Amino acid sequence: MQSSQKRLPMDRADATNSANVNERDMGTYLMWAPTRVRERFKSLVNDGLKGSGDYGVVAVGVFSGQGANRPEANRGQNLLARVSYPFAVGRQVIEPGVAAYRGMYVVTADQRSAGVKGTSNWSYRDERVLASLSIAPKPFGLLAEYNLGRGPEFNPVTDSIETRRLGGGFVTATYRLRRGGQELLPFVRYQVYEGARSTSAMPAANW
Repeated sequence: MQSSQKRLPMDRADATNSANVNERDMGTYLMWAPTRVRERFKSLVNDGLKGSGDYGVVAVGVFSGQGANRPEANRGQNLLARVSYPFAVGRQVIEPGVAAYRGMYVVTADQRSAGVKGTSNWSYRDERVLASLSIAPKPFGLLAEYNLGRGPEFNPVTDSIETRRLGGGFVTATYRLRRGGQELLPFVRYQVYEGARSTSAMPAANW
């Protein structure tokens, strides 16, 4: 849920971006955190550190599931929940978290190629569970996520779109350097993903 302006890599991680194009969707969310935790999140921002952002200790919500700037294609809504807590360990802030969402995704006509087979209403189960870990760079930092689930994917053997398993994640390691009033945040990221991009305009997009 972290805004891209606060992330080090300019591109988005495949494993999480595959759930929603550009990681955006229309929905309503409720987020809660005690005051002391919000102050902890705020201190990371004030110090210029790359944390996960202030999205509460507990968050629940509903969203379209079709992606940003696309109309709702069924009457159901996707449900999501997230629990995360930033622990202070000495000078360091370590934030583990878990999240999940579940709903139905409709492969619309503009996303299908001629002759491709599918369900009668082109509706598919779309669900994932995710684990995350954020360690603020003081000076070494780490940001990692991994998700597993099921979603629509083109099967070239049957020439059809089916609900299939998916999974993947990323690890970003960071080191904060300060020299003469200047600051550098060199980083390296490793990522892996096996599955389809559920909201891709390319119906046969396998990653």
